[in-house]
Amino acid sequence: MKKVILTTLITSILLLPLGNTALADHEEVPVQSSAGTQAFLPGDVPAELTPADSMGPALHGIVLAMLNHDVTSFDLTNTDLAWESLYNMLSLYGQLDSRSEISEDLLLLPSETAQDYAAALDITVEQLPPLPASLKDRLTYDRSQEVYHVVCGSDALAQIQVQEVQSTAQGLCLTGALVYVVDNEELAQFQATLQLRDNMFGYAVTSLTLG
Repeated sequence: MKKVILTTLITSILLLPLGNTALADHEEVPVQSSAGTQAFLPGDVPAELTPADSMGPALHGIVLAMLNHDVTSFDLTNTDLAWESLYNMLSLYGQLDSRSEISEDLLLLPSETAQDYAAALDITVEQLPPLPASLKDRLTYDRSQEVYHVVCGSDALAQIQVQEVQSTAQGLCLTGALVYVVDNEELAQFQATLQLRDNMFGYAVTSLTLG
């Protein structure tokens, strides 16, 4: 039953777009803008947010991607996994960013927003190779506008729950689970290490394992 639930959740994220040609006119190669034009301060994390709260989108995105790729350790050299983790973050949480816009059922995110989210994964978009084929129909880059076009998924039935936070020599160690909210079943347990960073989320995930 757990496997069925996981398959359903992952499928709901990696949706096929409603129109096969919805993104056809946009380029796929990500090019980052070096200048921010929005009134936005990376690293300005509200004091009342805990590390578990601020990093929830990153943890959620990574865990779902790892489950889809059937791996137990987050490895940034697996660039398909890195791209999918970033896509999950943008797809599930990008609409909460004040810089986002909706146009014709697509979420539009400035390139700087994508980079802010990528920073929580301890990467820059420039480090990544071109998008993998599995994501080209739901995430593209409009070079002329410096905007990412994202097909949004949904994961309202699962949430990240952090159960323990410890300070270690490597950083903050978070232990938790991806939980099915219908019956509180733990779909996957994880242990993640966070390190302080001067970015939007205040931290970056430097390791994550499923167990």
